[in-house]
Amino acid sequence: MKHRLSLLAALLFVGQAWALNPLGDKTGFSGFVNLGVGGGQVESNFFAKIADTGVDLGNDTIYNLGSPESKDLVMPAVAMELGYTFSNKKTRIFLGNDFSDYLQFDRSTRFAIRHDFGRLGTLQLAYLRAAALATEVWSDPYLVGAKRDSTDMEVSGARLTWDRMFGTAFELKVSATERDIDNEQSGMSQPLTPEERQLLDRNGDAYRVELGYMMKLDGGHLLRPSLSYVDEDRDGRAMAQEGYAAEVTYIYRTKNNTRWVTTASYGKFDGDAVNPLFNKKNDADRYFLASTLFVPGLFGLDKWVTNIGVVWGSQDSDITFNETNMWLINAGLLRRF
Repeated sequence: MKHRLSLLAALLFVGQAWALNPLGDKTGFSGFVNLGVGGGQVESNFFAKIADTGVDLGNDTIYNLGSPESKDLVMPAVAMELGYTFSNKKTRIFLGNDFSDYLQFDRSTRFAIRHDFGRLGTLQLAYLRAAALATEVWSDPYLVGAKRDSTDMEVSGARLTWDRMFGTAFELKVSATERDIDNEQSGMSQPLTPEERQLLDRNGDAYRVELGYMMKLDGGHLLRPSLSYVDEDRDGRAMAQEGYAAEVTYIYRTKNNTRWVTTASYGKFDGDAVNPLFNKKNDADRYFLASTLFVPGLFGLDKWVTNIGVVWGSQDSDITFNETNMWLINAGLLRRF
């Protein structure tokens, strides 16, 4: 159980692609905390900052509707989980962080319950809600030559995970989330009709279905490929997208419990309607790569696991204004309890 928690924390930094971990033999309260910091760059015309931290994710003033400029950032890389495993050793409830979409800077809090049904598999139902340090966006991202106002963006929803389906190595994830932007004013600064402005509304729902398969290879190697269908059903049809993504996670663990976890994914998404400002649909390719190394007991810290990771993501859109690029390097210390 000790080293499974280390692996679980690693996956908080690589998109949570791993199957559900066995509950183990420990009952009662348990969890982990990972304390660290990350630094890098982000390019986006939509993200403003991380609330209440002073971490800026974009420039408050732009001078054209072209591709976004880069912004340096330093941010906390903190992850935690606190849960309770019942005496039957088959049921657990827990509260923790959820980093489900790096390109959207989606930092959510997850409250979940899971139960092991034996040969049927393990089911987990999670409620997701924007964390205290939620992402803020620009109220009207298309305002040119003047200071843009930021506004809160809240993402909430649910995710059902069915792992080890009927005793196999297959895992199914189904999620539905709702995005609510407090003061959505997209396009108000531009000479558009009310109907055209409605096409730019970023509020709405998103649905994702993912099927993965865990492959245990020789010599401490594991591989998990997966395929996903994604429907981003936004209220503004020019902001809506639909498409598919392929992902693979590779894990290598040594005899001294050092672990290296790497995830790579590619997705292709089609826009739903023509954007009235650019006369194009929001078709895009999404790329993601993350790698984290976990070394227990480094520097004589017997009860801590040192972790160092890199994250890179890119959304290459036919509309250059809508492109998003980011990279981060993070380092931290993890301890279980």
